[in-house]
Amino acid sequence: MPSATPHQPKPANETAGKLFEFQAQLPKLPVPALSETLPKYLRTLEPLLSKEAYAQSKKVVAEFEQSAQGQELQRRLEARAAEPGRANWLEEWWNDLSYMGYRDPVVPYVSYFYAFKDDRLRRKATQRAAAIVRAAWEFRRQVATRSLAPETTKAGALCSYSYNFMFNATRVPKLPSDIEATYDLASNEHIAVVRNNQFFALPLVHNGQLLSAAEIEAQLDRIVEQADSSAAVPVGVLTSDNRDLWADNYQLLRDASPKNAA
Repeated sequence: MPSATPHQPKPANETAGKLFEFQAQLPKLPVPALSETLPKYLRTLEPLLSKEAYAQSKKVVAEFEQSAQGQELQRRLEARAAEPGRANWLEEWWNDLSYMGYRDPVVPYVSYFYAFKDDRLRRKATQRAAAIVRAAWEFRRQVATRSLAPETTKAGALCSYSYNFMFNATRVPKLPSDIEATYDLASNEHIAVVRNNQFFALPLVHNGQLLSAAEIEAQLDRIVEQADSSAAVPVGVLTSDNRDLWADNYQLLRDASPKNAA
């Protein structure tokens, strides 16, 4: 890797650049017809219900399909999808019901994780970590400048909107649903390092230049040395609690002192 990388400028807007070059051409998420939705609904019920209960559900679904209420709700859904500027009629509901409003612990029920192949060239933990950080930061630079090529399949380009939340974004615990928070990439050029229940902010850009892998490794070594020589309350474990409980404790921690809030 090169020893230094220029500081990345902030893009003019979130849908500019190569990353979003096909965004305007993407089709909107279609609204399935009621005649398509209801059979799918029945298929999800069948394994869960007795024959009698399933038969009753089929009757109710058939009545709903022909009812004025069913037709009106379908009309409203189609009207929502047709609203100017709305690319995805499902997005807000999906994000809330499946993620932000979901109250089980994020770990292990929501969050994914990464595993890395054995690196035979880097046997030392902080050396490996530095290499990963350096590579991830280069990817972040491509996202920040929108120079990353959009993902594509044989059918065409995929939506790039979620890249806006890949870096410098977080999920804040709230009741009844969590909220998202994003931060300016240009003014937040550090990573968070967790070691022995302690959290460290490690700046990666100095005088406009990205630290080299060796420099990052040296800083990580200092963090390890400092963290392993002292103990701390394992407050981070609270983030793996039920989201309602974490939301309450998060507010208690924020209110406990201005330093915590900052």
